[in-house]
Parts: sequence; structure tokens; C-alpha cells
Amino acid sequence: MTSEWYALAVQPRKEHFVENQLNSNGFRAACPRFKKIVRHARQTKTVLSPLFPGYVFINLDLSRQSWRKANWMQGSIGLVRFANRPAPLPKTFIDDFVIGLGEGSIAEFKQDLKIGDKVQAIGGPFDSVRGEIIAMSDHDRVKVLMDALNRKIETTLPKNQIIIAA
Repeated sequence: MTSEWYALAVQPRKEHFVENQLNSNGFRAACPRFKKIVRHARQTKTVLSPLFPGYVFINLDLSRQSWRKANWMQGSIGLVRFANRPAPLPKTFIDDFVIGLGEGSIAEFKQDLKIGDKVQAIGGPFDSVRGEIIAMSDHDRVKVLMDALNRKIETTLPKNQIIIAA
């Protein structure tokens, strides 16, 4: 049997801790993160936030490795299971996703954005607000017409703070 990726549920805000524990115990684990801008008390700072809060991905070969050791690791809630067996995740998605992670497990959102694309902000003051690209400002920023407060608001955002809206 070959190794497959599994989702390990973890306690709130323990993703990085569990990922480090798993990697230091001989497992291959990944916790994708993205740079998020947080504003609090008139201060703005960039923090690394988990892309999938509450989960760490772990690569296991069930014929050679005991999944129970990962299941009972400190900070872990347990592997996602069906019929009392760990449920493997789609191989191509996880392999491509984990291989594409930058240094420090940071997910880089490289996307071809163009005028007219429907987008959604991630992080910052417009978190989860949807809009439409109306101009390309420079190589790292775009001008977006946001749907906020029951009206249209024009703003310029960094490309790493928007994703294509579904």
C-alpha cells in the first residue's frame, strides 16, 4: 500500500503546534497558512493564519505506520474517519496543494486576475466582502468595486488579499 493524505482534526489554534509535533515524530505533516492582515486597537499587523482552521494534513502509509500515534498526539482531536477507518483525501488535490506551498507552509495565491473578475477579499477590513475588479493598479495591487454597506465602494487591495469568488 502506498502513502495517502489524511485530515487530522486539532484543537482550536493548535494547528502549528500539532504540525511541528508530527514532523518531529517522523510523520510528514502540512498545515497550509496564508498571510492575513489584522487590525486591532488602531494597529495593523500581518499574521499567519491557517487556511483550513482546525485541521492538519498528514501523509501516512497505513500498512507501515500506526495512525493511532498521530490520533492521540497532544493537541489532536483525531483523524477524520468513516466506518472506523481513516478516510483518505483526494491524492491529486493534496499532493499538488502541498507541493505548491512556499517556505513556512505559506500558501501563495498566484492567479491570473483581469478586469471584470468577481473576487472576494480575505483578511483586512473587507474580509469576506465580494466585489469586481475594475482596474489593474500595479503588479501587486488591483482596484476593486466592493459591495459593502448596501452600496458600491471603490478601493485598492493587494493581490494576496483577494481570491476569485465562486
